[in-house]
Amino acid sequence: MKKHLLSLLFLTVCVAVVAAPLRQPNPIRQHGKEAGMMLDLNKVSLGTLNDVEEKKQYLSTVQLEKQRVQNYMLRQVYENAYTLYRRGDYQRAQEMAQTILSIDPNFTQASTLAKQASHMGAYGTTSEEEVIDAKFQEANRMYESGRLVEANEKLDEILTIQPYNSKATAWKNRIDKDIAQEYTRRGNVAYDKLDYQSALDNWYNALLIRKDDPALVNKIAQTENLLRKQQVKEAMEQAMDYYNKGQFVESYAVFERITKIQPGDQRVQKYMSQLKEEIADGYYTAGNRSYKSQKYDTAINYWTNAKKWGADSAEMDRLIKNARNAKENALKRKQEAIRKAAEEEQRKAEEAAKAAEEAAEEEEVETVMVEGDSLTPLTPGASGSLMGPDANNTTSGIGGGATRVSAEASAASRQKYIEGLDAFNQDDYERARQAWIVAKQLDPGNTDADLGLRKVEELTGIR
Repeated sequence: MKKHLLSLLFLTVCVAVVAAPLRQPNPIRQHGKEAGMMLDLNKVSLGTLNDVEEKKQYLSTVQLEKQRVQNYMLRQVYENAYTLYRRGDYQRAQEMAQTILSIDPNFTQASTLAKQASHMGAYGTTSEEEVIDAKFQEANRMYESGRLVEANEKLDEILTIQPYNSKATAWKNRIDKDIAQEYTRRGNVAYDKLDYQSALDNWYNALLIRKDDPALVNKIAQTENLLRKQQVKEAMEQAMDYYNKGQFVESYAVFERITKIQPGDQRVQKYMSQLKEEIADGYYTAGNRSYKSQKYDTAINYWTNAKKWGADSAEMDRLIKNARNAKENALKRKQEAIRKAAEEEQRKAEEAAKAAEEAAEEEEVETVMVEGDSLTPLTPGASGSLMGPDANNTTSGIGGGATRVSAEASAASRQKYIEGLDAFNQDDYERARQAWIVAKQLDPGNTDADLGLRKVEELTGIR
């Protein structure tokens, strides 16, 4: 739209410059400035408008005003193009008409003028009268074959070229009368079939032509009343059907539509008042059920809707406040439970580490070192005898299984595991990871550290 308006303003300036030399011998007709042509844009920021619908309505009004201004300016440009055509400047007339069509392709008069100017420019030996006679013959053929609308359009083309052609005007009046009669006939047929909307559509089309037909106006008014009654009846049936199915909100929406068709209906107002109470009560009851199920957000939503439908605001506000407090308390209890579980886990880990350290100290044996030899520690057997490395051996040398570590290394590994667990509970995954890596280095058999590292990897993706 902005691009078109800029093009239009540029076109208007060009037309003024081009047409200036023509004004003295035969001035181009100009319209006076229309009162209120430009909309007062004091509210252009839209900051003072109250709601979304009001802003939409205002923007729609602005758009309509822009369109009206564009149509006004295009009409002025068209009149200048027509003047150029009448003076035989077919090329400039065609160019101007084509420019109008680039802005508004539905400008039928500009389309006709562009075609006629092109024809006259290309076939200068063909007179305008010959073109008009050919169009009359074509219009007559269309009329004889019953193609009244097309015949009328062909006469419009003639009147575009020669606005004061009395023969075309007379024919057009005759065809307009025939078209109006046809619309009236179709409306009567639809009315007999009780299709009031179709009847009105046809009669309004007839009224556009027969503007001063009091009988047609009276018929339209009576049918409008019948259509309203028909629409109200159908809507009432739909609303009651929704109500019987328990779809109260949908039923209320249909009743609202009825008030727009037939305002002030006391019966409809009574139904709507009753429905509001039932809808509000339904939301209130649903909110109570959700609250008892500890679905506090859902309960708050139901009670908020109940308030919108007319439930006691003070009572709904009290219930909503209670639900929010209950939600907050439940969240605190959950966080406290998580904290206690973490503390219990840490306590168990510390006890396990201590027990492991004590067990390691009890199992530790004294190693006797002999010059030049390394003696294997001996532990008491089941019958009090001493067992060497070949009996119930839990350690291995090269090529063996898991390697036994010293009690000090095992205890240090366990302590590092506990440090990592504390960091993990504080969501410090990197510190936990480093502690558990050290724990593994101290004691490769520390399975708890293995589990911790795998958990960190799952959460962070870091190996």
